[in-house]
This record gives sequence, structure tokens and C-alpha cells, in this order.
Amino acid sequence: MLSAHAEEGSKYPSKQITFIVPYAPGSPPDQYTRLFAEKLKAKVGQSVIVENRPGALTTIGMGAAARAKPDGYTVVYGSNSSLAAAPWLFKTLQYDPIKSFSAIAVTQDSPMILLGRPEDARIGLAGMLERMRKEPGKHPIGGGAITQEVINKMLQTQARIDQPYARYSNPNLNTDLIGGQLDMAISALSGVVALVEDKKLHVFASTSATRLPGKWKDIPTVAETLPGFELSSWVGFWVPAGTPKPIVNYLHAKTTEILKDAEFSRRSEDTGARTVFMTPEESDAFVRTEGPRWEKLLKSVGIEPQ
Repeated sequence: MLSAHAEEGSKYPSKQITFIVPYAPGSPPDQYTRLFAEKLKAKVGQSVIVENRPGALTTIGMGAAARAKPDGYTVVYGSNSSLAAAPWLFKTLQYDPIKSFSAIAVTQDSPMILLGRPEDARIGLAGMLERMRKEPGKHPIGGGAITQEVINKMLQTQARIDQPYARYSNPNLNTDLIGGQLDMAISALSGVVALVEDKKLHVFASTSATRLPGKWKDIPTVAETLPGFELSSWVGFWVPAGTPKPIVNYLHAKTTEILKDAEFSRRSEDTGARTVFMTPEESDAFVRTEGPRWEKLLKSVGIEPQ
């Protein structure tokens, strides 16, 4: 087994590891990280805890991670929102997406879904968009973080609709959709699996380039209605820059083992996500290319730094 040593020379890990999640407790990122932390604890023989630091579109938690001691005992859940989009959303940040962190691995690619009520399932996405096109301003759309907001802008532009958009940061998104305050929602599938399976919500389509894996294979893509439409989010784990390379390699090796774990893999697939295997070097390079891509994407839909 690859050995790693902390600054004091003791074998790593010799104490508790903390995972910072820049999202609220109970959110899909929180659930994903808690399962990961549970698996990691069993492999390293030390306590692994999750600390939620939500706020400011993930930048508060990322800033806290950037300021942590680079000794391998602080790991952060990062995403396209925090590492690729944030520099083009805020004029000032508490961290530098490239210089403040070293990647353990990008671990997952996850598309969003377009949700509606079961009674609208019969008309499908094409019918719903046609209804919205004929009745501008009467069919509100809701969503969450920046990925959903970009998807909304893309949808309104490409489908030639003009509907109000409401940003949510809490579970009221689903409640308002079910209750009729919204007519469509943009969401991660992972947060609504039970509602979809209980037929309280209907999935019109996913934003992935190809259909989802496993039991979700019958869900169409938005691109089947609007050719060329595609945008997914990605996530993974990072440590503060300056963390010793042997520790990064150790955590990457354990991460790869967890990604191959049957339960972890199944639970990821059940949320419509695809597991990604990247080395630390590949992950760092990926972030460097994603920043410019998101800059162009955000500018193309009219989102400017604030």
C-alpha cells in the first residue's frame, strides 16, 4: 500500500479527516460525500467527518478549504460551480480555483433533469415547450445553483420561450412544482428520486448528451427535442494547495477503490450520474480547461460577474 507521511513524520492518516461540503445538510452533494466518507473511514481506520459550509454559491465553503492547513486532513467537495463558474460570477473570490487547490480526483459527471407534474407527462417536453411558447410569462420555471440557471437561459433561448425563472436554495422547489406555483423545474435527479418513483413528479428529459444509465435509460434527452442541447455538472474532491504529493496519491488511490465499490457505484448510477476516473494530474488539467469554457458559456447567456 502506498504510504504517506504528515509533517510530523507519523504515518498518514493519524487523526480525523474533515470533508468540507459547501452545500446544505441533506443536499445531494452532502449525501454523496457522506457515503464517500463512510467508505473512506473503513479503509483508513480513522474518523472521517463531513462539515457543511453552504452559502454564496459554494464559495464560502471553498474559501474555508483554501485557508486550511495543507496536511491532508481537510478535503473539499468541489464542482463546476465552485471551480469553473465562480470566477466569472464574482468580481472577487476568497480563493483561486487553480492556485488554491490540488485535485484528488474528478469523480462524477451528472446531468440535470427537466421536471414537471405527472399530468403533463402525456404532452412530453415538446408539448410543454410549445405551451410555454404560446403563453409567455404564464409558466414559471424554477431551479437552483448556477448550472441550473445556465440551463434555464439555454432552454429559453433555444426553445424561443419567455418565462419567469425563480432561483431556489431549499426543498421548496419540489413543493412549489407539485403545488402548481411552478410549471417546470431544473434539478439534479439525485434530489428527487423518491418523488419521481412515487409519481409525484415527472421527468421530461435530461440535459446529458446521451441517455442516462441503468433504470433511467428511458428518459429522453433535451437534445432529442432541441438538437445540440447539452450541459452536465461535474464533481470531485480537492485538498489545499501544498498538500504533500504522497498524501494526494494516497487519497487518490483510496478514492479509486471507493469509486469501484459496488454499493457506491450503484448508488451513483441510481441518481443518473456517471462515475469518472481521473488522475490528480488529469483532474487539475481538466479544471484549467473548464474555466474558459464556463466563461464563454456564462457570457453567451448574459450572466455577468457581480
